[in-house]
Amino acid sequence: MTQKSVHFRVQWDEYEHLCAEAQKRKIAPMALAKMIHRESMAGYDRRHEVLLEEIEQLRASVATLQALVSKTAVFAAGAVAAAAIPPGMATSIPEGMKDQVRGHISASVREGRRIDRAFDDGRFDTERGDVASN
Repeated sequence: MTQKSVHFRVQWDEYEHLCAEAQKRKIAPMALAKMIHRESMAGYDRRHEVLLEEIEQLRASVATLQALVSKTAVFAAGAVAAAAIPPGMATSIPEGMKDQVRGHISASVREGRRIDRAFDDGRFDTERGDVASN
C-alpha cells in the first residue's frame, strides 16, 4: 500500500510553536503535525456523530410534542364545552345534549386547526381588532 504525502506551509511563529510542543513531547515536529491532524479529523467525526444523535432525539421529541399539543387542544375544547353545561346537569345530561356537546368539541378542534394553519401561513394577526376575520 502506498502512502500519500501532504505538504503545506505555515508561518514561522506557527512552526516554532509546533517545534516547541514536539520537543516537550519528545517527538519530531512532523510526527506531531500528523498526530494533530489525525486527532482533529477524529474529533470532527465524533462531533458529527453526536450532532446526528441529537437531531434524531429532537425529531422523536417533536412527534411527542405534536401529539401532546393535539391532546391539549381536545382537552381545552372539552373544558370550554363543559363550562357551557348548566349547573346540576353534568351527571344527567340527556343523550341529545351529549351529541351537541360532542359536536361543539369537534367544531372547536377543527377551528383550532384552522387557526393553527393560518398562524403558520402568517395570516393570523393578533393585533387586528377583528380577530374572527383571520
